[in-house]
Amino acid sequence: MWKRFQKNIIAGIIFLLPAIATIYVIQFLFTLVDSFLGSFITGILKALNIITTVDSRIYFLGVYTPFSERLLGIGFVLTIILLTWVGALRLRGRGVKVLDSIDQTFRKIPIANSIYTSVEQIIHAFAQERTSFQNVVLVEYPRKGLYTVGFQTGESKGEVQRVTSKECINVFLPTTPNPTSGWLLLVPKEDVIELDMTVEQGLKFIISGGVVVPPDREVQDEQAEAIVDKEKMLVQLRSKQEDH
Repeated sequence: MWKRFQKNIIAGIIFLLPAIATIYVIQFLFTLVDSFLGSFITGILKALNIITTVDSRIYFLGVYTPFSERLLGIGFVLTIILLTWVGALRLRGRGVKVLDSIDQTFRKIPIANSIYTSVEQIIHAFAQERTSFQNVVLVEYPRKGLYTVGFQTGESKGEVQRVTSKECINVFLPTTPNPTSGWLLLVPKEDVIELDMTVEQGLKFIISGGVVVPPDREVQDEQAEAIVDKEKMLVQLRSKQEDH
């Protein structure tokens, strides 16, 4: 009975942990982003007499609000607007000098520059994954009989292709659960097994440590065909029964 209770607890944790972690991260990010500009904007609105504080309660244009420290959500909304505006400027090529000066300033600040560059590298790695990874493959690594999921990044060319005298492809093997690090393998094309899963499904499979298993498309197609055939048989049987 105790073992069954333990199994139920573990199964419940495994099932609910992703949802709990997602809610916690969203709540943390919302509070962090909202408080970053929310308190500042609330202070400005107080100075302009747009909002007033009475008995630790905020009144917006004389209307009572249930907030005491700041107008909840105003900092988050303004942050989204700011990010959208900066992104639009960047894509249109406007304000390049200002944005580049901000970038160079962070790179020159001691300690902060290492944090800035590290975060930048991680963001760029995730942003480039979908474009640099062509498809998901399976290779026997680190020895025969053991298989590792990787991503094809291209075909081997130049000196590498000439020295190996084999048609090789470049395979990136990411680490779990951080797919931004890993190592490169040059594998003969005949030793590579191409998988039908998408790059996004492959990333989820690796990040989750094999917990999130992508569905088998071939099996799904076979099941769908079996259902269609079954429905056709039922229709034929019904039509024969009606004829009799």
